[in-house]
Amino acid sequence: MTTITTARLSLRPLRETDAGDIVRQLNNFAVSRWTARVPFPYSTLDAEDFLRRVAVLGTGNLVAAIVPKETDRLIGVVGCEMQDPGEAELGYWIAEDRWGKGFGREAATAMTDHAFAVLGHKALYSSYQVGNAASQRILEGLGFRRTGEGRSFSRARKSEADVVFLRLDAKDRRP
Repeated sequence: MTTITTARLSLRPLRETDAGDIVRQLNNFAVSRWTARVPFPYSTLDAEDFLRRVAVLGTGNLVAAIVPKETDRLIGVVGCEMQDPGEAELGYWIAEDRWGKGFGREAATAMTDHAFAVLGHKALYSSYQVGNAASQRILEGLGFRRTGEGRSFSRARKSEADVVFLRLDAKDRRP
């Protein structure tokens, strides 16, 4: 995978050495509660399983470490995983101590651009849990439009959560 760079970030391949940073950031209920797939508590075994899974993703998929340029320490993960040919799901999380600084928007924007321009996807899907105003702002700011509401199981919460589903077609991408 080529590293994607933005004004402040590098979206680089995940490494085995990222496991400690991943555990440190995701073993925080304030972060993991907003995700569907992340369990809580989050262990080293969970991080190792995650790193093994993303290492074998095929063409059309990309999961990257979000790393500020001034350091090589992971502060989150952003990914685009193919669901159907030409369509993928965008997902991301950011460490709590980096919230409110625009890193989520910057990483999601770069991954969205890459998904359309390089990976060749025609549409992206995403979702956010009701109450996650930051993800709502990021996704709507990218031009994602609401396609429905429903419930999705949150591994961290160990229960169903209300979610909003969204879609962005390549032709509707906002610059």
